[in-house]
Amino acid sequence: MFRGMTRYPSFSQTKEPTMDNNKKFPVVCQCLKVLNVLDYRSIFQDHRSKKLFAGSTIGLHVVAQLLQLKSYGELSEQLQAHTELAQILQLDSISASQLSRKTKSLCTSSLLALFTHLAAELHSQTHHLQGVSKSIGRLQVIDATSISLPLFLGEWAKCSDKKCGVVLHTRVMVASPDIVFPNKVIASTAHVHESTVAMELIQSDDTTYVMDRGYSKFKHFETWLKNDVRFVIRLREWDRMFPVEGTERATPAESPHILRDVDVLTTKTKTPMRMVEYMDEQGRLYRVGTSRWDISAAEVADIYKNRWLVELFFKWIKQHLHVVKLFSKDPTAVWNQLFLSLIAYTVHMLITLELKTTKSPWTTLKLLRIYFYDNWSNFVKAVSRPPSRTSKGRQKTNKTKERLGSQRIIVR
Repeated sequence: MFRGMTRYPSFSQTKEPTMDNNKKFPVVCQCLKVLNVLDYRSIFQDHRSKKLFAGSTIGLHVVAQLLQLKSYGELSEQLQAHTELAQILQLDSISASQLSRKTKSLCTSSLLALFTHLAAELHSQTHHLQGVSKSIGRLQVIDATSISLPLFLGEWAKCSDKKCGVVLHTRVMVASPDIVFPNKVIASTAHVHESTVAMELIQSDDTTYVMDRGYSKFKHFETWLKNDVRFVIRLREWDRMFPVEGTERATPAESPHILRDVDVLTTKTKTPMRMVEYMDEQGRLYRVGTSRWDISAAEVADIYKNRWLVELFFKWIKQHLHVVKLFSKDPTAVWNQLFLSLIAYTVHMLITLELKTTKSPWTTLKLLRIYFYDNWSNFVKAVSRPPSRTSKGRQKTNKTKERLGSQRIIVR
């Protein structure tokens, strides 16, 4: 971002995001207060602006993501339909074309800095959580997800004759089984391989990094082992592993799915790592390499199973935020919208943590959308309201299932 070149403090210098105690404030006001950038001005992007500044543009896009609006036109109509939003942002009306031009002019590195700032606040509020379990600790899962672009408009992101797209290389923190949030993201075009950015997503700390086969690279193993990085990574089928003599460990009788536990070397490593082979419930064989000798082989297998939490995160943001269908196909606008969607996710998670609710993030987001222009107190009551139905309802018996399965219906 442009440090020292704004008339207002940079994102890293702003106060920590907080909630307001005034329960009569509308929910949208509380969301934008957590964001805390409405007064942000950029000397480059805003030097000729009269009413639509960088901070208010970011706020508008976060509103669009939380409400899952589909276009700049719908976002413009929100200002016309809800005077409270217009008053908060100090905007009476903005056209779709103005929003489009302003989005393209936003500084992408500033948005990345804002996302990093909010992710750090999430980390601060969840540092007391023990992760998956006390023995395993906190995990950081690394993976990538792709967003396709049309061939004609996405020519700048072309990676083959039939495909154009961008990729979000993401590291998510697993603070607990229910609290998962991204804390580092690298965006690229689709032809950039995962292993190219793997070293930028990993650092030496007290968490365990979990990765799939796409990040399996022998020279990385040696670096991680020498730097005492905790990791669990799935090995590729063709990766040759050479067992170290005398390191074979007996498989526990209470964990029959564990097939092998041994230290191994590769053709390019001199420092041994631990390899665990296990079978999943569907009978598929997994080989994972790890630097964790302090836990059991079954716990190593459990760590890799938690890799699917990043897949659930990708599924969540694609279904519930506006990530798949982008407002614009301009390169800068694409990068900006992707980072703005991640900013909206962190704002939503900060609100969820503030409420201390046991409801799922999706349930909280649905209620937030319903009460978005209502008072904060009404939203809190809705989130705190116990379920009206406690029973599981009438359960289907085997006879019912057989009867339903035997029906044959043809409509011609």
